This record gives sequence, structure tokens and C-alpha cells, in this order.
Amino acid sequence: MSINILRPLFDAGKLWQGNTETTVEVTDTGFPELNGKLSGRGWPAHMLIEILTSDIFSAPMRCAFSTWKTQQDARWIALVNPPLALCTERLMQEGINPKQVDVLNIPTNQFAWSLEQLANAVSTRSIIAWESKTLTSTQLRRLQLACQRGQTQLFLVRNPRNQRQASPAPVRIAIDSLPTGFEIRIFKQPGTNAKSPVVIPLELHWLKTPSPVQRKTSTLRAQSSLH
Repeated sequence: MSINILRPLFDAGKLWQGNTETTVEVTDTGFPELNGKLSGRGWPAHMLIEILTSDIFSAPMRCAFSTWKTQQDARWIALVNPPLALCTERLMQEGINPKQVDVLNIPTNQFAWSLEQLANAVSTRSIIAWESKTLTSTQLRRLQLACQRGQTQLFLVRNPRNQRQASPAPVRIAIDSLPTGFEIRIFKQPGTNAKSPVVIPLELHWLKTPSPVQRKTSTLRAQSSLH
């Protein structure tokens, strides 16, 4: 079949084209062993990345945190509906300005729309969001396209049961907790088959219990942060 016939599907993010000369911009994961398993030797910079895990906070935050500290970008970082509070002191120790990190609490019925607006905003460089209700394939596709338009990286934390759902996300990983750290399995990525798992060793705990002061945002705050 002619590639020109399929071009609209490629452009819409519905199909991946393997073995091409196209270069995808990536960001360092912060873990050399994980970089080596990813087809671009890093996370896609402006795309949707799904994290399917039962460890809803520590492991996803470690992945995002390790990526953020390798980046030199003055744009905003957004945490959407985190189940626990982030330790700002740890951010400062790693050279991440807490004033560039915004925490947003968004109602379930506005989650998909608000997340799309955040991803589409050029002022946002990276988002980590916790799915409050299973998103449809159409909603996931809209998020992927918004990431491309806004040049935003979006880590979406999802329940492991969603692994069977068809998804347009270019990269999908599963994380399992281990006594000594956590194991990352890449089961979808552009241009290559799934790779063998990577084990990331446990670090000192840098998170603390929820704080009403830190969980300060609302729907109004979320909307105002989009401008």
C-alpha cells in the first residue's frame, strides 16, 4: 500500500511508521540502563507516555523526577491529581525550582478536557497525571495530539488493568515494585519490539505524607494555569 494513502493516519498519531529516517526528540530518563532499552535512547519529548502500575506514586514520581532533573527548560511542570504530596525540599536539592512545579486537583468530569488544555499549552514542558477514570481511546488520542502541538511530555499513570486497552500512546510501560526497587517493562514503543525488563534500585525515600497546604489547587487554579 502506498505510504501516501496512510499518511493521514501517521499524522494523526494512529499508526507508527518503522524503519524511517525521522528523528524523534527525546529526553534523558536519568537511568542509563533504561535509556538503552528505549528505541530513541530516552523518553519521547513531546508525546504521551503511559505508566501502568499498582505503585501509584513512588515509582511513577521517580521516573518523572529523574527525567526533570536532566532537563534545562524554564517552562512549567504540572502534577495533576497526585495521591500524595511532593517534598519541595527534595526538588531544591536536585536543582528543580519548586516555583516551576504546579499541583492541580481537577474533578473527574473535567479531567480529560483539562489535561488536554495543559498538554496543548506551550507554557507546559512536562506533566504527570493520575487517571481518575479510565479514558477512552479517543480521549487518549486527543492527549497525544495535544502533546505534539504544545511540545509537552505527558506521563499518564494508569491502572494495570488498562494494559489490554488499545491506546495511541507511543510508549507504554508497566512498573512492578520489588523489595530492592522496581522493575520497568516496556511493552510498546515506536519501531521495535518489547525489550527485556529493567530494574531500577531503590533510593532514599524523598516523599512525605499529604499536606492540605501543598494540595492547594482547584478547578479555577487549573484553568488559570493554562494561560
